[in-house]
Amino acid sequence: MSKRNRRQDKAKKATVKAAAKPPGPKERREVITLNPAPVDLDLRPKTAWFLVYTGPRCEARAVVGLEEAGCQTFWPSSHKVVTIGARTTFDGDVGTFTRYLFASGPLLTGQGDPQRFIVKGKPLSSVFDIDGVQDIASNSRGWLRVPNAAIKSIADYQNQVEAEKPAKSKAKFQAGDEATILDGPFMGFMAEIVEAIGLHSAKVIIRSFGNKMPATMSVSALRAA
Repeated sequence: MSKRNRRQDKAKKATVKAAAKPPGPKERREVITLNPAPVDLDLRPKTAWFLVYTGPRCEARAVVGLEEAGCQTFWPSSHKVVTIGARTTFDGDVGTFTRYLFASGPLLTGQGDPQRFIVKGKPLSSVFDIDGVQDIASNSRGWLRVPNAAIKSIADYQNQVEAEKPAKSKAKFQAGDEATILDGPFMGFMAEIVEAIGLHSAKVIIRSFGNKMPATMSVSALRAA
């Protein structure tokens, strides 16, 4: 186990231990739990997701209106409970990214006439008629589509799924391997790998007219025999 993981485990145990103790009469405590991503999140390649900017503390209202207009939404959030002594002062959801959420659907892709979408009994003239929606992230070409891979990464974070660690690169040659020299004054000669130096160099023994000469070479100048 790495030092970082040991520190994280120690901190987690300390938090659990502290939470188990009865609070003092004026002690302030916060308990924050990540809300999982929707199980039916549509991440197919053709599904276009957009980043919606909302009014202050309006994410939940924007979600309700967007979903009523036929959009799928993903609001990364946490459930937060704040207590002072035995009194609860806050119990609700807060955004992982304050004032931002993700949405997809015909209303955002321009594939449907906004007038046919009804929210709170009224037809829409645009997505900005929805309560809480202030803007859509854009550039000079229009609204920016969020890569589905980015949506998945955020969903994995909300679901506390650990990202796969990339496989460690291995040295191209190992001690005892035979290689042909591709470049330099010994081009075409055979070399025996003595030791790999990192990923890009190797100590070799070059066989030349019955002689053996030690050298250090770039692995890019060697080809496995």
